[in-house]
Amino acid sequence: MSYVKTSLNLPEPAVEALKQIAAKRGVTMAEVVRQAIATEKFLHDEVEKGNKILLEDKDKSLRQVVFR
Repeated sequence: MSYVKTSLNLPEPAVEALKQIAAKRGVTMAEVVRQAIATEKFLHDEVEKGNKILLEDKDKSLRQVVFR
């Protein structure tokens, strides 16, 4: 896979979140952005197919996640 260098303008809280996530996972901020895009595409595609996204809480109850 080839990469295209891209520049983003992000608010400071988003940059801090990227740094924290990257440090926690031991990856680069660019990798966190790539993973976020892949996750967003997966969720979008599933919702487009009419599927629901559910979260299972610790107590095993389910909640639907609604994307707009």
